[in-house]
Amino acid sequence: MKKKTAAALKKLVGLKRQRAEQDMAEAQFALERAQTDLAAMRAALQAPAEPVDFAAVSLAERNGSSRRLVEQLRSQESLVEERRTALAEATDRLRLAFGSQQVLERSLRQGG
Repeated sequence: MKKKTAAALKKLVGLKRQRAEQDMAEAQFALERAQTDLAAMRAALQAPAEPVDFAAVSLAERNGSSRRLVEQLRSQESLVEERRTALAEATDRLRLAFGSQQVLERSLRQGG
């Protein structure tokens, strides 16, 4: 393999690996943010309101406030799962990029 071609391949594989690392870091950050938001939502739902007033609780129930909060919580849980999936995919892409880089380096050592 020509030196120019080998250098171009090394650069291309290196850029691919770098992009995979960035994607994985972004996916990790997004997952951590979603988990933090979910924990905050759960804590807010568990915290008792100031003085518990039956009329206020009843009014909130009739207006759907508690159902809306539970729906938001379920939506956030779903988002956390999506972020976990995205992180797993980014991790796989990074693993493949490292593998490509190692295969290229081995083939260049053997061929050169």
